[in-house]
Amino acid sequence: MNKRTPTAEASELAIDLAKNVFDIVAADRQGRELWHRSIRSRRAFESFLDKLRAPLCVGMEAGPGVQAWGRRLQGNGIEVKILPARAVKAHAHRMKNDLNDARAILRAMRDSDIHPVPVKTREQLALQMQHRVRAGWVNRRTAACNQLRGLLLEQGLVAGRSWAALKALVDRVLRGEWSLPEGVVDVVEACASEWQSLSARIEAATARLARLAHTDETAQRLCTIPGIGPITATAVVGKGLDPTQFKNSRRCGAYLGIVPEQHGTGGRVVLGKMSRRGDAYLRTLFIEGALSVVRQARRRKDATDVLTCRIRRWMERHGVKGAAVRLANHNVRVVWALLEHGGTYQVSASHASMTL
Repeated sequence: MNKRTPTAEASELAIDLAKNVFDIVAADRQGRELWHRSIRSRRAFESFLDKLRAPLCVGMEAGPGVQAWGRRLQGNGIEVKILPARAVKAHAHRMKNDLNDARAILRAMRDSDIHPVPVKTREQLALQMQHRVRAGWVNRRTAACNQLRGLLLEQGLVAGRSWAALKALVDRVLRGEWSLPEGVVDVVEACASEWQSLSARIEAATARLARLAHTDETAQRLCTIPGIGPITATAVVGKGLDPTQFKNSRRCGAYLGIVPEQHGTGGRVVLGKMSRRGDAYLRTLFIEGALSVVRQARRRKDATDVLTCRIRRWMERHGVKGAAVRLANHNVRVVWALLEHGGTYQVSASHASMTL
């Protein structure tokens, strides 16, 4: 390695991050590798970063801790590219090791089709953390309810599909309306207690996110879109979605995977199912919010507004879920427009309750 300054003659650095091992590859403006180096301690790596000076572009693979390193580098005026792991893997060649991973990051940095992950502020990360914890509680509550249904089914007790039906059945079990083997009631009581505890946490987290949505100007503007409420709006804000990364709103929809998968050869293109690329959590929120709008559109049979008529045409051609996916794609494109150009979505009063 060059023993002069760490970035001597280098315009790009690719860093493969680990907890205590960091592999670095440097390249010039033409993409030719100049040197590589392995650092074996966090303290030495921090010292190395402090010596870096602009103009310089540093690329890293998305993963735990990368946001903190990215903010540190940006504070020194250095351009940072955080690349999705899936995109980096597509540029990997040869056998897997730390050096080859760093070289794959270097190649991915020069791929203009890859949209880097935005470097988030501490506030955005705190908002994202609340969403991730809430989503984890929702998944655990669903698992606890499904386990409870299975346990009761083994005893010949069948609960309805709704949570209200399951709760009614659990209450009857706890009241001792059936003669059950020893220990069954205790297990049901423990599972029900876990269910109630998780539900209370989810409700508190939802209320907290709703309060944050009312204090954030961007979230308030996004909430004017039918199908987008405080949860989805704050998730978009926490994502740090940068509209300037995309040439148009269609590219933004493709980035979140709410577009058909394409299979083409010889000039013939066949469209398949939804591609499901990008942020699965954010995409799920958009589709769930769109489903709530579609359900209300089905009930409002006498409505003649543009949105409801469009949803009806979609339902006739593609069904309820297909209409929801198309509305979700439309909402993503509207979000891009509001983030890019400002303003709010002009929505009639009849749509005000169609949010999630």
